[in-house]
Amino acid sequence: MTHIRPRLLLLVAAAALLICWYAVLMVSYVRVPAKLEGADFLAFYSAGHVAREFGFNHVYDLELQGVAQAHTAGVPVGSQETLPANHPPFLYPFLGLVASLDYRSAYFCYALFLFIIVAAGLPSLYKNLVQNGWKPIHALVSMLGVLLFEPLFMSLLKGQDSALLLLGGLLWFSGITTGKDRLAGIGLALTLIRPQIAIVLAVPFIFKRGRIIHWFAAGAAILGLFSILLVGRTGVLDYIQLIKLSAVGEGYGMAEKEMFNLTGMILRLFPQFNLGIIHIIGWVVYAVAISVMSVVWHQSRTISFRHIALLTIISLVSAPHLHYHDLSLLVIPIIGLGLAGVKTGRWATWRAASLPLVVSVILLLCEFWDPVRFTIPYLMMIIFPTLTWWYETH
Repeated sequence: MTHIRPRLLLLVAAAALLICWYAVLMVSYVRVPAKLEGADFLAFYSAGHVAREFGFNHVYDLELQGVAQAHTAGVPVGSQETLPANHPPFLYPFLGLVASLDYRSAYFCYALFLFIIVAAGLPSLYKNLVQNGWKPIHALVSMLGVLLFEPLFMSLLKGQDSALLLLGGLLWFSGITTGKDRLAGIGLALTLIRPQIAIVLAVPFIFKRGRIIHWFAAGAAILGLFSILLVGRTGVLDYIQLIKLSAVGEGYGMAEKEMFNLTGMILRLFPQFNLGIIHIIGWVVYAVAISVMSVVWHQSRTISFRHIALLTIISLVSAPHLHYHDLSLLVIPIIGLGLAGVKTGRWATWRAASLPLVVSVILLLCEFWDPVRFTIPYLMMIIFPTLTWWYETH
């Protein structure tokens, strides 16, 4: 029993460090003047205001968004400074509701809602881990690591909606690894909150585990029909225009140099390089990534942890648009690595269970120095699938 206590103390210390730091960041966001008003949530809150005043068919109207954001922030917002609410409108009805509250109350209500969304994906993960021989206490530690995952908290802090992406990823992962294709397909449909990621995750299943694609298509059709009925023809056309602006990558808070994909890495390494050429490279790599992973799926007998880890990482690196908060999806290859390590007898279960917490502490420490902040996540995206592949094939 004595040899377990140091491990338990380390896990408690890691969780306490994360919780305390998150509390400090949240308090600073709320108490520092104008800091919260400059968060990404401003775009979502303003979209809710536009929906309430002009209807959901105008939520993608940049001019109306700019006016609403200027009113909320209390300062003029230039046309290139408007933060576009350029995500699919799955959450916009809820945003319309919370926009009836004052800005700060709406912020906390929205953050709580997104936290609950992530928690909704944990029961399936718990069953998955227990079915793979994990003790309930170890499964609970891993779930705690998911809830405290640092990129997820940064998403909640900024008022982003990456929680829905993570929920979809958790259901997708659990469905694949337990043979529940319907669960995997529905989860995959929820990742359409980031279409550029969902496409990479979905296409390979055309060539293996095709039932997942059937359920994905059904879920996507329901979400698509709901979206069209919600925003109408005007909203669809405005949304297409916003997607074009995102593809250009300049202005409107895009900040491509801050992204954690291939495009962001190239821009940081070669800042003088022509942006148009970088975008061409990015789109070519995106198409190649989908093609290569489709071939891998087609040639594989079964889909295991190593395939899921690799596909998840490829979807993140090759995505044309990827900010730090969307690294919430890194939880999937982290859990996959832990499961592979335990299954092959290389890791004790407690070590695998603690991995999400450990990674969060590392990422938290990286926030204090840009050179490691923009390096360590890429190293993790190499190490996680590589180790998982090695464990399962050697």
